[in-house]
Amino acid sequence: MNINIVLFTLSGLIILLLGANYLITNIVYLAKKLNISQLIIATCIIAFGTTLPELATSIKSILSAPPHPGMAVGNLIGSNIANILLIMGVAAIISPVGLDFIDVKKLINFEAKVSFIIVLFPATILFFKLEQNVTLYLAILMLFFFIYFFRERILLEKRNVNKKENIKQSIFFIIFKIIFCIAGLIIGSRYLIDGSIQIAQYFKIPERVIGLSLLAVGTSLPELITAIIASIKKVYGIALGTVLGANTYNILVILSVVEIIEPSSILENTKNIDVFLLAISSILLIIFLSNDKKITRLEGLIFLFIYILYISSIY
Repeated sequence: MNINIVLFTLSGLIILLLGANYLITNIVYLAKKLNISQLIIATCIIAFGTTLPELATSIKSILSAPPHPGMAVGNLIGSNIANILLIMGVAAIISPVGLDFIDVKKLINFEAKVSFIIVLFPATILFFKLEQNVTLYLAILMLFFFIYFFRERILLEKRNVNKKENIKQSIFFIIFKIIFCIAGLIIGSRYLIDGSIQIAQYFKIPERVIGLSLLAVGTSLPELITAIIASIKKVYGIALGTVLGANTYNILVILSVVEIIEPSSILENTKNIDVFLLAISSILLIIFLSNDKKITRLEGLIFLFIYILYISSIY
């Protein structure tokens, strides 16, 4: 295989990661400048920033000529699986991931409902083999679910937890840097997708597998970095909030958009094991949080072990 292809792919991934990293930094600056609370930063703003690689990569995959829906669908479902099993696993091993929330029981019940809808979306299409016109309306319905859940997360917010911080940079300058970072994400996603397709063709690996592994882990690295730093600093709520928010964006927004642009993408590029692992990881996350109000190191090891088995099985 030509070494240039590997360098091309790695360059795209590096640009994606650098763009996402600086994007997150500037979004947090903007949040503090506007005096937005920690929970909103984690579940809405940081989560949005860390899912931009998935958004850019998936949209580029589906709009390329020819389109590569297998990459897009595999990337999104794989990212959700990686977010829980890999990212929460690694973060919990470093330091148990706890909750920083007044009504923990209410939060867990809410997230259980969100997880159910996230799994239900691809599972319904796959198991009932829904036709294109039905999946289109279902995808639009998921977008409305996202808006509802977004609103409910804000209402669940632990209010007035942050003191207003003096950020010297102007709002205009921060927004300019955010736009610049988004441009970097778009360029990086193009390099990453083009290189990944060539690697897949060289090794004759199905697009779905590349999406579920290489792209999923690569585009989930911003969430992983955020979770690791939060665990090291013992900033409770940030690691978990980022993962929960990112998973909602990935499936209810980005996967819905992919299905709207290219109907039957989910049906033709998803297998039972993918939905099964998505369901199992979501159920385990809720169970672990319900038991101890945190994810322990042992539970983190369980997550990581399951993820390693999954990646081994799809190859």
